[in-house]
Parts: sequence; C-alpha cells; structure tokens
Amino acid sequence: MHTEACSAVDEVNLLSERPEEPNLHYVEAALTGRLELPRLREAVGAVLEAHPEARARIATTSPMRLWTQWAIPGIAETDPVQDRMAANRGELTEAREEIFATPLPVRTGPLFRLHVLRQPRVTNLILAVHAARFDAYSALGLLRAIASAYTGGKALAPPHDQAPLLRGSSRPPRTQGPPLRIEPGRTAQDADRPTNGYHFRHVAMDMRDLSNAISYYADATVEDALLAEVARAVYEWNASKGKGWGQIRVVMPVDRRSVLDESLKMGNHAAYGTVALDLADIAANPLSAVSAQTKWLRRNAVELDAMARGFAEPWAPFGIRRTLKRPVDRRTASRVPSTMLANLGEIDQLWFGAVRTGALWYAPPAPLPMGLAVGAVQYNHRMHLTLRYRRAMFTTPPFWGRG
Repeated sequence: MHTEACSAVDEVNLLSERPEEPNLHYVEAALTGRLELPRLREAVGAVLEAHPEARARIATTSPMRLWTQWAIPGIAETDPVQDRMAANRGELTEAREEIFATPLPVRTGPLFRLHVLRQPRVTNLILAVHAARFDAYSALGLLRAIASAYTGGKALAPPHDQAPLLRGSSRPPRTQGPPLRIEPGRTAQDADRPTNGYHFRHVAMDMRDLSNAISYYADATVEDALLAEVARAVYEWNASKGKGWGQIRVVMPVDRRSVLDESLKMGNHAAYGTVALDLADIAANPLSAVSAQTKWLRRNAVELDAMARGFAEPWAPFGIRRTLKRPVDRRTASRVPSTMLANLGEIDQLWFGAVRTGALWYAPPAPLPMGLAVGAVQYNHRMHLTLRYRRAMFTTPPFWGRG
C-alpha cells in the first residue's frame, strides 16, 4: 500500500460530503440481455488492476488531519459489484431511488459501486462513483473500461472525445449581481413527502431536434444548444412562479486531459466554468451568446473558484474547515449558480460481450447550494438527459413528468 495527497478538488469534494445528499456521479446502462456475474467481477478486477488509483480510499479519517491522504491498497478491499433482482419496472424504480439516496463510504476502497439490477430479459447496470475521486469523464470511462474487459479487450477506456475549439468570436462571461435562484416548486400535496436528498428524471430526445436548433449558427455546438435551453427552462420556470428576473448562470465542466493520451486518465481532471446570460439574451436567441462564452471557457475554465480553494488549503484541521464550510455555503448560496449541465458528448456503441447497451444515462452530483444538475449523453442517435434535483426544491411528478 502507498499513499498520495488529495488534490484541492478532491479535498473540496470531501468537505462537501453530506449523508443526506450523496456527492456521487451515476452512470446507468440499460442492456438488452443478461450478464455472467463471475465474468463481470473478473472484468472489474482487471480494471482495478490496470487503474490502481481506482482502488483508493481515505488513508486517515481523523477530523484533526490538516490534509487528506489517499491510500492505494495492493488489492481492492471490498467487492464493488452488487447484484439484485428487479422483477418489474416498479422494483427497478425503487432500486434506482435507493441507489441514488445511499452515500458511498470513503473509508474502504474502491470508491465506486457497480449495481447489477437483473430483470427477466434485460439488465440495468448503475455505476455510482464518488466525486472526490472521479470526475464526470472518468466516471463514464470506468464503465467503458469494464465493458472492454468483459468483452475480452484491454481494461482501459478510450480517451474522451473533447469538443473542438471552434472558430468565431469568444468572450468571457459578464457576471453582474446575484444569479437567478430556482424557485421551489413543491405543492401542498407534497407536505408529507421526503425533502432530503435527490430525485431524478430520465428524458430521451431525438438528436434531430437539437440539430435543427443549432443549424442557424455554424459556430455553435450541441452543448451550446443544451446550455441555452437549460437557461431558458430555468427562466421560464421562475417566471411561472412570479420570480423571472436576475442573471441566469449555468455551470459546465471542461475536460482538461491531454488529447495525446492513449487511454482515459482516471481521477479529477476537469475544470469548471459558468455561462452567464442576461434576460435580454434569453428574450432574443441566447445561442450566439452561449457559443461565444463556451469557446472562452474551454481555454480558461479553472478547477476551483477562490472561495473553494481557500477551504481546500490546510490552514486548519479538516473537521474545523468542514464545520465552517456549511454556514458559509448557506450564507453565500444566493451568489452561487443553482444549475449545472454536464454534457459528456457522443459515445460509441457499448457492448458487454454479445450483449448490447440500448441506452446510456449520466447524472452529475448537485452539491449545496445547487438545485438542479443535468447530465447529457449522446447515444444511439438520441440525447439521453438525466435531471437530478433537490427534493426540497421541486415537487414529485407531474411537474418534471411533462418533459
């Protein structure tokens, strides 16, 4: 076993951990057949052997530690594959809800769990990985590496297909004043429903719908169209609640891995930027404003803002910094963007041996004070979206059930 220091991003994610709001990424694959569990466990073991950093756990758990250390054991300390039956769609939904609501312990490695939900004819795989050890791209890459090993290939994921830096105008986001806050949408009928943790919604749409949206702007991308529509949706939601004013800001991750890497590097290597839109942009067509900002952010996005980096520094023991961070988060919530869009781009066909993946979903974490996080994956000529939202902010269906 050897140890390595946490990065500043890792440390902030550990400081943000709350049992009622798991700080996890989720990747779900809907397979069109049954898997061989022993073979799947062998594939996971091969990936853990090829990626030692995936076996990591917290080395020291004392709240008086100044800086957190990762311990990399020689072998995985727990079996990350968890198998269960789901006899029908209702049981599948209940199992998914339970997985989304369960935090992942950081004291035993590896910091991910692969849930195998077996149905009579299909299998759903849900990979839950901790945000302190993985970013969005390595979360998806971990599942792709497992699929490759299961099929008999290398236990490695192909490099992420990064979006090109398109030509055209670019400009930094112009932030002024507090951002628009997402107004709660709970109703009187939801008084007895749970408010802690997260709920989620899966939405699928034909890629032609987005292609038509960006056809008028040659410099725009599918990600730009998604950012514009998420911002418009937030504005229209707030307007329906009588609070449709303020600047709209949407956070987006940017992959900072080298394009020369032969395989995807696991870990937290993403930077984060914020697209800011005024109401004048929303009233017109926001796509050109979004496109100019994303070009700039792909070059200039940073891993952490100044306040988060300040908490990541070892100026006080971990327990004290964590205790102080919660009231600071509450006091600064009105100035922090409440929405995130994580677009992982277009993914090639994913096979587990002879079993094809019919659909692929990704859900990003939504740490306090974020109210809504949208994960997007292009797969099988469709855009698969996962809307992950705070139970205290939004009601249960039918609000999000309408699409």
